[in-house]
Amino acid sequence: MSSVAQGNSVTIIVPADRTLEVSTAGEASVTVEGGRTWWLRSGEKRRLALPDPAKRVTIVAISGTANYTVYYTDVVPFTGDRTLSLDDNGKVLRCDDTSNVTITVPADLPECFSCGFLMWSTGTVTLAAGSGATKRSSTSAIGAQYSSGAMLVATNADDASAEFVLSGGFT
Repeated sequence: MSSVAQGNSVTIIVPADRTLEVSTAGEASVTVEGGRTWWLRSGEKRRLALPDPAKRVTIVAISGTANYTVYYTDVVPFTGDRTLSLDDNGKVLRCDDTSNVTITVPADLPECFSCGFLMWSTGTVTLAAGSGATKRSSTSAIGAQYSSGAMLVATNADDASAEFVLSGGFT
């Protein structure tokens, strides 16, 4: 959560398809580029779902402090094997498959790409390095129902040799 002090403003860019939540202990205004302005009074909270494209949003703390959070995580259900893409960055992939699935990490994912995984059903999710990519963790699978883990591309100096690590419930 970030804050704006009384008498100040901040302009942020909210990516497409993300949610912005603003609350205030005083009075605040929230203006979306090319759109409308919302006025908030003490104790009020407003959630705004912003569609394509990304928008500039200005938050003004008229009195008191305004707090805001941009929610970046989307939970994406899937079944079957899949290869990660740039579109998966920052998302949580929820496996609803009762069979074992493999997720391939391609070599061209950029440094700092991250993705979460949630095994919602009874199968196993295994992460495998695609051609040119390198898994630097000794773990590779989530096998218990309702378990979770995360993947981070730690380096990719030439954009063709992603090196990634796994954390959380991977065994």
